[in-house]
Amino acid sequence: MFRTLASLSLVGCIENGVSPTGDPTLGPGPDVLVTPPALEFGTLRLGQEERLTFGVQNVGESTLHVSDVAIGTGLSFAVPGEGFDLEPGAEREVEVTFTPMGADENYGQVLVVSDDPDSPEATVDLLGLGAVPELLITPETYQFGDTFVPCGASVDLELKNVGNEVLVVEALDYASGGMLALAPDSLPALPLTLAPGSTATVRVDMAAASAGSDTGRLEVTSNDPRQVVSADQNGEGTYEESHVESFTEPGIPPVDVLLLVDNSGSMEGDNEDDVTDGMPDFFDELQSVADWQLMLVTEDTGCATGGVLDASSPDPESFVSDHAFDGGGDLTEKLLSLADRALGLTGAGACNEGFLRPGALLHVIVMSDESEQSGRTGDYWVSQLGARVATPAHLKISGVLDLNRNCGDNSGPGGYEEAVDLTGGAKLDICSARWGTQLSGIASEVLAGMRTYNLAVEPDPQSVEVEVEGVPTTSFTVQGADVTITDPPIGEGDEVVITYGVAADCR
Repeated sequence: MFRTLASLSLVGCIENGVSPTGDPTLGPGPDVLVTPPALEFGTLRLGQEERLTFGVQNVGESTLHVSDVAIGTGLSFAVPGEGFDLEPGAEREVEVTFTPMGADENYGQVLVVSDDPDSPEATVDLLGLGAVPELLITPETYQFGDTFVPCGASVDLELKNVGNEVLVVEALDYASGGMLALAPDSLPALPLTLAPGSTATVRVDMAAASAGSDTGRLEVTSNDPRQVVSADQNGEGTYEESHVESFTEPGIPPVDVLLLVDNSGSMEGDNEDDVTDGMPDFFDELQSVADWQLMLVTEDTGCATGGVLDASSPDPESFVSDHAFDGGGDLTEKLLSLADRALGLTGAGACNEGFLRPGALLHVIVMSDESEQSGRTGDYWVSQLGARVATPAHLKISGVLDLNRNCGDNSGPGGYEEAVDLTGGAKLDICSARWGTQLSGIASEVLAGMRTYNLAVEPDPQSVEVEVEGVPTTSFTVQGADVTITDPPIGEGDEVVITYGVAADCR
């Protein structure tokens, strides 16, 4: 708050070594005297300027060293800003320029900095009147505070012409980190003309898309003498809940393998040899990476040929090689439909009882040189089969397929390949010579290192952070409340720490 000019003049006299009667106070050293102690300018319009002077005199008995003459306060005023020396009795005039930067009263103060031991900073008070437009943005600063992800908040900013001439707004610019934005539907047509006392409103929206803080700035360019006037906003996105869950891997993950082979005529011959050639390596790989069960389904009934096999079964590779091409029927070219039927028979008392274990990864492997003939899309079967396990993330479908339409009836992989791609499974080309030598790759590629962890609360996927044995990893997927880690491979006893936030319900 500024004092009146009369009171400023009186204080200035006393502070600058001048008594109220005007007599200087003499001393043995340098002694500064500024006169007059206050300058009053006239009323100026936009772009006009006025110059007035004051004197600086050394009324002491030794040289006065003035190190600086500067504006202490007041954007509307300017001085040359140079130092000088004055011998005893000498005087120098200093010019002050007034250009109004605001409407009505423009206050300021000049500082005369010297080596006067009593008044090292002598002052001259300044006052000028402006007949100009002046923009006031309210609020000048605004704190949104904490906003829950993914909700939002808004604030209206008032643009008011508090000056005494017409204000013309030429531009509205906004910058932020992305969470804060100037609402397009609130923007006025430009140029915007505001008479004295008139207002307009714009809106700043905050969208808490993620956790973290953001600062935004509105810059308004106008014929206000300051040209650009700004207002700042700050917001913080935060999660309604934050959780840290720790899991210790108990050991080798359980995997339930369902093997289905197309038994149509085009699959005989070389494909039978490849199955025979590939099975030993396939089972060796399976033994090394998983606590496994396997059932071979060859009949339309959906019941497993030979029952459910596991690591305790005698010579399972030979059994599968010998019986892979048994049976046949209406579903032999509809293997995903056959898979769904087989998995529906895993309950108590059914022929495949005990095959689906709680928490186990289900790996469906199909072998066919033709497209899937059920008339359903791969997406449909992924949804159907995924409903058979605890979470869709536990389902993998792999295939040995006619990937390039080079053999069989040249119908291509059809819905099979779509299902494989949707679940991140592995593919081999059934038309390649000796494809069976690569069959172990299906076991190692899909099964090794796969882990899925069920969280207590469904997270915001973008908030999930995973550490394995204290080392962060980004190789994971989030589906619902399940986090599946694909890399690095997780061994027995490894600790997995998952940190996540829970999005709010913005209704």
